[in-house]
Amino acid sequence: MARVMVMTDSVAGIPRNLAEEYHITVVPAANIIFDGHNYIDGVTLSATEAYQLIKKDPDKFTTSALNPGYFLEEYQKLSQKSADILHITLSSALSANYKTAGLAGEMLQKESPKTNLHIFDSKTVAGAEGLIVLAAARAATQGKNLEEVVAIAEKTKEKTRGLMMLDTLRYVYRTGRMSKFASRVAALLNIKPINRMTEEGTLEFVDKVRNREAGYQKLIDLIKAEAESNSLHFMLMHAAAPEMAERLSQLLRQNFDCQRILISEYSPVMGYGSGPGSIFVGFHPDLEF
Repeated sequence: MARVMVMTDSVAGIPRNLAEEYHITVVPAANIIFDGHNYIDGVTLSATEAYQLIKKDPDKFTTSALNPGYFLEEYQKLSQKSADILHITLSSALSANYKTAGLAGEMLQKESPKTNLHIFDSKTVAGAEGLIVLAAARAATQGKNLEEVVAIAEKTKEKTRGLMMLDTLRYVYRTGRMSKFASRVAALLNIKPINRMTEEGTLEFVDKVRNREAGYQKLIDLIKAEAESNSLHFMLMHAAAPEMAERLSQLLRQNFDCQRILISEYSPVMGYGSGPGSIFVGFHPDLEF
């Protein structure tokens, strides 16, 4: 058992086999409400089911933040296994989870003052967040202490980049970044925007394409421009589009010295704003710890 217990949210897309191997606790990123019914992200609602609901009626699909008590309960469980806990959250610029975790942490300190909890803002999402979590969890299973694991998470965060391509802008209005009318018009024009994660943890528009192949090539070009070496680790995530992830992985292997390519599916919460068909690629060079 690891000396440090690592916890993250469903947005990181950690494959179940790796979560088990590295003792990673994965919690929902949010509550989901559809037509008056409540679901828990990735627990009582799978990604496949979520996209079916989104396609059925996107306006009835909404999300709400988890309450601090949910995180507190998970911290209490982990504190029974270790006195050291690292909780890696998705970007605080895009979610209230980091703040909520802080409130839960204050409650934990009153109940269990000997528990050392470090809440880490990944400043990213999806595959980029997943790579940070996996690096930290590997270090934890190797027996490194909390300070060392946090340092590895920080170093990985500094070197990790994230890019996203949306297949349609039809669903973007729900994030508040575009009006419903503009979103519908852009969808009719078949515009596929490409965004990158910024150092501040926000999504930044980079370019737009009109078809998937052009989008894949643009992603490749951006990775070449941003990567520090040709030897890279990748984590791809998709929204009900495994064929897109497979196609991009083929192109990555043709263009880079791929040390590892993980493929996972978006959590329902990620699909809320992106819609079906979007794809995210997180990457970083070989890192020495």
